[in-house]
Amino acid sequence: MLSASHRFFLSPPLFGIDKVQELPPPPWTNELAAELKFPYEVLEAALSDVKADSLHFYFTKRAFYLPEYGQHVVPILIQEERCKVPVYSRHVRATIRNLETKPFLGFNLHRRMGRLEALQSFEYTRDWFLHAMSAVAMNRSHRGWPTPVRKEPFTITLPLGYHSQVEIPQKSMAERKLDISFAGNIKHPVPVTSYRYWLSTSKFLTRTQLYQELEYLKETGRWNIYLQESHASQFAGAAEVNQTYSELMMDTRICVSPRGSIAETFRSYEGLRAGCLVVGNRVPKSSFLARAPILVVDHWKELESILDQYARDTDFLEEARSRSLDFWNTHLTPWRLARMVSAQLNRAGETLLNP
Repeated sequence: MLSASHRFFLSPPLFGIDKVQELPPPPWTNELAAELKFPYEVLEAALSDVKADSLHFYFTKRAFYLPEYGQHVVPILIQEERCKVPVYSRHVRATIRNLETKPFLGFNLHRRMGRLEALQSFEYTRDWFLHAMSAVAMNRSHRGWPTPVRKEPFTITLPLGYHSQVEIPQKSMAERKLDISFAGNIKHPVPVTSYRYWLSTSKFLTRTQLYQELEYLKETGRWNIYLQESHASQFAGAAEVNQTYSELMMDTRICVSPRGSIAETFRSYEGLRAGCLVVGNRVPKSSFLARAPILVVDHWKELESILDQYARDTDFLEEARSRSLDFWNTHLTPWRLARMVSAQLNRAGETLLNP
């Protein structure tokens, strides 16, 4: 049973809040942000096996600051896309994070260097600089901070997981109506004062490339394609939206999963969970998705040949559905991950400087 002594907090500026907010303990409910659903479900299953009491879990996107420190504090670093080393790593029990710890180039070096590849190279260099600077900052003394409780950082990595799915019955590939669906945003607004306004972003270029290809494929009339530039399920709440998005995924045979600001996206995990054939961009070898049954593309113009080869082959698609579900159930369910998290949190407690 989950210890009632554990407490959960949101730390600003996550989700636009301006002060620390205490959250209800698991289970996750529709009143909470959709991004918290997967880590909440992992923690709900994990914490009954954690030996420590009265832990404070802080959901945060900041790598440089926390509202409090100490061996009872466990930050959960989400939406930190620049691979920064949490500067407070030695001042907390352990850090849980759901994105990569090191930058990833993200394209085939044997391909010609186009605008997208040049931009990814720039982002890769930028992220290594930020990673290195934050690693240096972690080992400095910080005025007003308590004495470190660890000699070295202790990091627990979770997969990104799902964002907007609910439990609905599985459908066979023969029952699914859509060859492809894509409901997602192409870019976030960027202020004119930002260099990203002038250089663009890898997310915008990749997703524009996919969107244009899907528009072309839809116009041919050969495929049943659902295409929507954005969907409301990225925002908190709205149980009916999550239901609709889940139904959309379950009606989809081939789930296209373009990279966003980082190589991984919720959509890859959601596609596997729904039993889709997932087609996506490259991910790091350290990723939970590195060995997943995902077809990797370097350019979204490859999508037409994938459709030609597989979209009407229901036997292959059924095998793909089985592989996707097997991988999800074996490696990625919250209950599987919970055992790893509880064991790691217990290990983190044993390796404190003064446990």
